[in-house]
This record gives sequence, structure tokens and C-alpha cells, in this order.
Amino acid sequence: MELKIDRKTKIRTLYLFPSFLFLFILFILIILFTALIPGGKKIATKVYHYFGWLGIKMVGVNLTVNGIEKIDTNKSYIVVGNHPSTLDIFTHIHGLPVSIRFLTKTELFRIPFFGRVLKVLGLPRIDRKNAQLNLPKINKSISEVLEAGHSIMIFPEGTRSNQKKLLPFKKGAANISKAFNLPIVPVVTHNAHTLMVKGKVWFKKGNIHLDILDPIENTDEFTTDELTNLIYEKINRVLNAQK
Repeated sequence: MELKIDRKTKIRTLYLFPSFLFLFILFILIILFTALIPGGKKIATKVYHYFGWLGIKMVGVNLTVNGIEKIDTNKSYIVVGNHPSTLDIFTHIHGLPVSIRFLTKTELFRIPFFGRVLKVLGLPRIDRKNAQLNLPKINKSISEVLEAGHSIMIFPEGTRSNQKKLLPFKKGAANISKAFNLPIVPVVTHNAHTLMVKGKVWFKKGNIHLDILDPIENTDEFTTDELTNLIYEKINRVLNAQK
């Protein structure tokens, strides 16, 4: 998708992006430091949540969220959403009422320093090329997230779509939900694809809205394929209902 960027947005980006990079590096250093002190994981989580809020504020996103009351903050979930934009990381960290950990591809853990930050935060990893061979490791990392009281966030499209239309869903969310007996919360992101897309970093102001849908509690009543299709249909219906 080709974004229309006005002169004002370009100027904002030129002077705000260096500040964002500086703060991003600072957050990395703080999170690395928390690994060395007692109770550091709680501090790292607070920094993680603050980073989500900061990203939204620096870009100039006006975030609204509907359906927060549907979530029991004392429970863990598999949160599943469409992935239209780079901004989804920030909006979901900040906007959801539960602390989420993104299911993260293993390649990112190999990046110096950043990979260590992902480990400190406890993000579960998946090797997409060898998922079945690494299933015990995947399950262990997911168990650790759940034991810490967090929820798992999955984008089943597998990549940013850069558009309103959904890409086909992969079955990982359904598999994990059934394996760990966790309810699924579908979340729909509206309008993010008009502000920032993959490969483009413009601090374009605008509105993003999240719709939190009713949790799917009875996941054991569906096959993996049926559950994947059900999630897709629920998200697609709400996504296309907005003009």
C-alpha cells in the first residue's frame, strides 16, 4: 500500500525519529540491566508497557478500544488479531487490558542485545521452518509466559498485511489454544494500515481503533481447522463492517 505523506508529517518524522531511536536504545539498556537485579522482570514489564505507550504518543496515534470489559484480567488468553501495520506492536501492548507476549520468530533472538531483551521479557519463540521439530521448546517458552500470568499474542497472518483485507490465517493460534486449554480473544485493528506500513517509518498522526470481541471459551469443541476458520470469520466480519 502506498501511503500519502504530507510535508508536515515528513518534518515531524525527521525531528522525532532520532529521539525515538535514542529512547529505544535506552529501553534496551534498562531492560538488560533489570536482568541483573532482584525483581527485575517486573521492572522490565513496566518498561515494556511504557514503551508501548510512548510509541503511540510519539507517532501521534489517537487510540480507542472497545470491549475491554469482556476480558478477565486474572486469566491468560491467546489473543489473536489482524496485522495491518507496524504500529500494532504499540497499540496492543498499550491498549489491551492483559499483559501480552508476542509469539516471536526465532531469527529475532539472534540479534545482538535485542535478542537478549526478548529473553528477559520472556517472549515465546517459534522456528517457523522447524516448528514440529522444536515443539518441546516452543511449549516450554509458552508455559513460562503463562506461569508469569501473561497472555500470548499471535498474528495468524504471519506478516503485516499493509491493508484492510485479511491474509490467510495460519493454524498456530488454534493449535496452542487447544494444547494449553486457553480461551481465544479475537481483536480487530481498524485504520492502522493508513498510518504506517511495513518498510515505511512515518510519524503520521491519526486514529486507530481496537475492537475486542467475545472470547471463544469452548475451543475443545472445534478441530484446529474449524477453530482457525472461526477466528478468521469473526475478525473478518467486524473488519468489513466498518466503512
